Amino acid sequence: MASMLIFRDPVSGLQFFGYGIALGGLVYYKLGADQLREYLGGSGRQWAEYRAKHPAMSKFIVFIVVIVSVFILLGGLAPYLPAEYQDAARSRAGYLTGGLVGGKTTGGN
Repeated sequence: MASMLIFRDPVSGLQFFGYGIALGGLVYYKLGADQLREYLGGSGRQWAEYRAKHPAMSKFIVFIVVIVSVFILLGGLAPYLPAEYQDAARSRAGYLTGGLVGGKTTGGN
C-alpha cells in the first residue's frame, strides 16, 4: 500500500488480489488458526451487539459495503478501451446527436 501511495506504482487487479492472499496467509501463519477464530468470533459478537443497538445504521453500513463492492467488481471487470477507440466512439456519438466533432459541425440540424 505504501508503494502504491508514495511511489504511484501501478497495480493491476490480479496483483492486488495476489497481495491480499499473501497478506492473509501471513496473518494466518502469525496468529494461528485458534487465535484467528477467536478474533473473528469476537468481531462477530461485536457486530451483533451493534446491530441490536443500531439496526438502521447497521443496514446502511451493509448497503454501502455492498454498493462499493459492486462498483469495485464492475470496475475491475470493465473492458479497457485504448484512447483511439474512445475517440472514435465519441465521434460516432457526436455525429448521431448532431453535435460538434473535432471542432466541426456534423451533418445534423
